[in-house]
Amino acid sequence: MARHRRARRPSPAGLAAMIAVVIAAGVVGDRADTWWPRTGPFVDEATAGGRAVVEPVEVTVHGARAATVLSDGLDERASDGVWVAVDVTAAALDEPAAISGMALRDRRGREFASSNRADNPMIGNPFDPRVPERGEVVFELPSDALGRLTLVISPDAPGRVVPRAEAEVALRIDTADDEPLEPRSRDLAEATG
Repeated sequence: MARHRRARRPSPAGLAAMIAVVIAAGVVGDRADTWWPRTGPFVDEATAGGRAVVEPVEVTVHGARAATVLSDGLDERASDGVWVAVDVTAAALDEPAAISGMALRDRRGREFASSNRADNPMIGNPFDPRVPERGEVVFELPSDALGRLTLVISPDAPGRVVPRAEAEVALRIDTADDEPLEPRSRDLAEATG
């Protein structure tokens, strides 16, 4: 019959050292976000009417409007909040590229993605290089979100030079119209002088 060696217990000093290491690791893990904050995306800020380059696209935001009813020319859709249409012109820089998403952030920090209850041809469909196209992106927001808003533009380009780049454009919409909002469809933008 084989004899097994009995495992030795750590000394009191060794046990105290192991407990101290576990507590220190917990403290570092708990405070890591404060000591080493996570990096966010690179943000290019622009104003309405100004050009924002967020590689691999360039975008110009012309303005925004709001209404309580959305119309596609055939049907009308009501909302518990408001519909917002943001008028944008976009083009790829050097090779075909798309905008993967847009969101509106209100003054309280809430973000609302472009609506999936409306057609949004400016989102997810590629733009040709240096061929500007203009259209409106539709959002559905609660009524209390109106006022100071920020449009957040996220391009879709896995090989882009600037990782996780975004553009932010400040907008202001104070009231929603009672007339139905019929969004502008995507089309070639008019050439500017």
